[in-house]
Amino acid sequence: MSSLPGCIGLDAATATVESEEIAELQQAVVEELGISMEELRHFIDEELEKMDCVQQRKKQLAELETWVIQKESEVAHVDQLFDDASRAVTNCESLVKDFYSKLGLQYRDSSSEDESSRPTEIIEIPDEDDDVLSIDSGDAGSRTPKDQKLREAMAALRKSAQD
Repeated sequence: MSSLPGCIGLDAATATVESEEIAELQQAVVEELGISMEELRHFIDEELEKMDCVQQRKKQLAELETWVIQKESEVAHVDQLFDDASRAVTNCESLVKDFYSKLGLQYRDSSSEDESSRPTEIIEIPDEDDDVLSIDSGDAGSRTPKDQKLREAMAALRKSAQD
């Protein structure tokens, strides 16, 4: 109910009246049945427990709680797997950077999208399978050492193909 202008506290008064009516009804029930309200609530709860639909709902609730616990466990496991994978990728990147430095190369942090816009140089090396190797052309400034290494690699491939 909304209170009217000039009638401050009408809602509180109505609630008090309703509360008094409820108390009177409870007293009438106690006198009529000869049991207290607490005993009546206990009796009603016992009868509800005996009903099939209530038992079925409780069983469904227990199954749902079990399912939720299982799903929470699975989520925690998947989160742990993601964390482990992330650490493994970080470790792998560290190993690759170390390997590059041991080879005398400079590791550049870039994504595949950054590299897709640059042209890729195709070098065909004839062999029995006619495989085609794709080698990144790299920067023009550092081309001489890479060209030298490329020549050495091609010479090694030719030599191994002859053996």
